[in-house]
Amino acid sequence: MAPKRLPIRAVLWDIDGTLMDSEPWHQRITVDLCRVYGHDLSEEDCQAMHGVAFRDIYAALHARRPFPIDLHSLTDEINAQYIARVAEVQPREGAFALVEAFAARGLAQACVSNGGRMIVDANMRAMAIPHFRFSIAREDVVNGKPHPEPYLLAASMLGLPPEACAVIEDSPTGARSAKAAGMLTIAWPQHPAVVFDALDHLVEDPASLDWDELCG
Repeated sequence: MAPKRLPIRAVLWDIDGTLMDSEPWHQRITVDLCRVYGHDLSEEDCQAMHGVAFRDIYAALHARRPFPIDLHSLTDEINAQYIARVAEVQPREGAFALVEAFAARGLAQACVSNGGRMIVDANMRAMAIPHFRFSIAREDVVNGKPHPEPYLLAASMLGLPPEACAVIEDSPTGARSAKAAGMLTIAWPQHPAVVFDALDHLVEDPASLDWDELCG
């Protein structure tokens, strides 16, 4: 018999593609700048980038054909373009209402991203939601998603065991991270064709889950 799961006491959110409908913006900016520097990205390339830290994307492309610009300079260009437009990025439909509903239940909430600190802070300012205790960016950990470290760090900062945390993610990379951390893993993809190999629930709307039972 599987051990009984602890009642959920916190919800940890991915940001890009989960709270914010920002993936198309990141992709468009990245594709345009990579083209400037000699890389025409295919649709397959773009799908493979989903949920992956940009340093890993850069390394894979650089191995294919060296960039004439270093990682930090290219990252700065991408970040600057995104931050300049972040006020135009819309929240994902229903996401902010879920944040409010979880806050009404007394659940702790935080954001755990694979993005860099500049992007995370820009998104946090744009969302302007008071219910998030903190945010974790790629620079805050040694190992980014799909490693469990980002989510384990969040649980430690909340003073909770991982088993008392639920995670909402839109990407397989993030779901692997959450599942490896021992957390209740909820996949809320924007695209039905996305395939997950590590999760507890695949949903069209996280509100459809029985939160009374999960938090009981």
